[in-house]
Amino acid sequence: MNNKRIIPLATLGVIAVATFTIAGPIASMFQSQPKKIQWQTNLNEAHQDAVLENKPMLIVFDADWCKYCEKMDDKTFHDSSVSSYVNDKFIPVRLDLAENAKVAEILEIERIPCTIALSPRADLLGRVVGYVNTVQYRETLGRVRALQARVERKLDARSN
Repeated sequence: MNNKRIIPLATLGVIAVATFTIAGPIASMFQSQPKKIQWQTNLNEAHQDAVLENKPMLIVFDADWCKYCEKMDDKTFHDSSVSSYVNDKFIPVRLDLAENAKVAEILEIERIPCTIALSPRADLLGRVVGYVNTVQYRETLGRVRALQARVERKLDARSN
C-alpha cells in the first residue's frame, strides 16, 4: 500500500475515535436534566409570591432524621413530572419541622413528611400525610388545583 494513502487513513481514524470519545460527554452537557423543585424556605416571602402569581403554596414539612421524608425526596420530588408540575403550578415551600414548630402547630402537623396546600388567601386546599408515591402525589396536586379553581370561580361570582 502506498504511504501517501496510509497517512490520510490513519488521520481519519484518529479523528473518528476522538469524535466519538469527546461527543458523548459534550452531548450529555446539553441534554436536559430533570428540573428540581425550586423550594423556598421563607413562608412570608412565599405567601407574597403566591398572592402576586395567584398560585397556591405547597408547604412541605420534613426533618433531616426522617426516613420517609428522605424517601419522598428521592422518589416523589425528584420525579420530573412532579417537579415540573410543582414548579409551574405552585409556590413550593420546604420547612424543617423543628425550626418552624409554631407554624407546624398552627397547621396541625402531627406527622412528617406532611404537605399542606394553601390558597393565596391561606385557605386549606389539601393535605398529604406520610410518604406517597409519584402517582398519588400528582393526583392529589391535581385535585388541589381543581379545588382552587372552584374557589376562585365562587369568589369571582360573589364579587360580580
